[in-house]
Formats: sequence, C-alpha cells, structure tokens
Amino acid sequence: MKEELIRRLKGKRFGVVGIGNVIRGDDGAGCRVAELLEGRLELPVVDAAEVPENYGGWVARRQLEAVVYVDAVEFDGRPGEARIIPLENLMMSASSTHSLSLHYMIKYLEDEWEGDPILVGIKPRSMNLNDPLSPEVEEGARKVAEAIIGAANEK
Repeated sequence: MKEELIRRLKGKRFGVVGIGNVIRGDDGAGCRVAELLEGRLELPVVDAAEVPENYGGWVARRQLEAVVYVDAVEFDGRPGEARIIPLENLMMSASSTHSLSLHYMIKYLEDEWEGDPILVGIKPRSMNLNDPLSPEVEEGARKVAEAIIGAANEK
C-alpha cells in the first residue's frame, strides 16, 4: 500500500479525509488516522466523521491534486489490514461503512474536480456501539498514517 500511495501522490499537493464513527469501535479508523496526522503534515487533514459528502467543496477550495480518504472497509482480509480500494469497487465487493455517501461524494468530485481520489480501507474487527478501537485497527491506523507521512515526504 505504501508504495502505491507514494507512486500516486509523489509531487502532488494532497489532503487527507478521515471518515468514521468513533462510537462504533473500529468504524472510527479513518478518524483515528486524521487524529494521528494532526500537526504532522503541512498538507490539509480533516476528520469528516460520518459525513464525507460535506467535504466535496473542501477539496476544490484547497486546490488539491489528490485526496486520500481513509475509512473502515469490509474486505476479505485480517482486522487492521489496510488496502487501497479501487473506487469502482466501492459499491460492489468491498463496502465502506459509509459507502453510499462516499460513493456520491466521489461521483460529485469526478464532475467538479480533476484530481485523484484514493480510498484507503482499514479492515475492522468490531463496529459495535461503544466498543473502543481494537488493537489491530489501532496498529493499522498507525501504519496508514506513517505511509501517508512517507508519501508526503517524497519529492
């Protein structure tokens, strides 16, 4: 994942949008990544919580060339594993816990923006109400944050 992020982001002005619901356990994975990046990048980072569709204009206003969206995504893998999810799969095989709103936001961006949207999914273990982030997903969030920092440092 890190190598693909570097390849797609190298030399671009990009931002990060964390997506999730922190009171539903591992569903807060994207929010945790945004928290881990806070103050560590010169690039814009936002915690969009459960409403990524509210940040379509945020992307255009910042004149970004790419945006990394991070969310809990169900796929065949182990909890805490992170993958770049092809956007065309968002409504099919892999499903973000916010797939409908994320799907429509990305469709909006395709019409209004020329950049590269990248979805990084972290496989959740549990998304039960009031569960904490699982240790596996905490570790996955840390790895994703470090990969994003690594990509930002590539010239």
